[in-house]
Amino acid sequence: MPEPQAVVEALNDTINAHDVEAGARLYAAGARLVAASGREMDLAGLNQMLSASFAALPDLQVRVLRWVIDGDTAVTEELMTGTSSGRAVSLPLVHITRVADGHIVERVAYHDTAAILRQMTAADPA
Repeated sequence: MPEPQAVVEALNDTINAHDVEAGARLYAAGARLVAASGREMDLAGLNQMLSASFAALPDLQVRVLRWVIDGDTAVTEELMTGTSSGRAVSLPLVHITRVADGHIVERVAYHDTAAILRQMTAADPA
């Protein structure tokens, strides 16, 4: 079975390719998914959130800055970048991802959701 790092790398590849369907295949049925807001969602909700993110940031990319692997769990410090209305934005985030039998069974996100909104709505420099 793939190790947690390999599964998360595959997931990030699907995110960077904006391929929601391929990413969905990496999750186990009934996986526990928690957004940065603390709201639990199902896979359909996650796919909807990703699709909305891709629409808002058509060049969205995610890059892992640091890995911590502990057994079946990968903790990643990541940087999401993209452009919205000509404005470059970046968002540091952390994911805790637990893998069993080669599929994601739990993924919890932590980031400052308001940070990206502040960047997208900041006044233009004079």
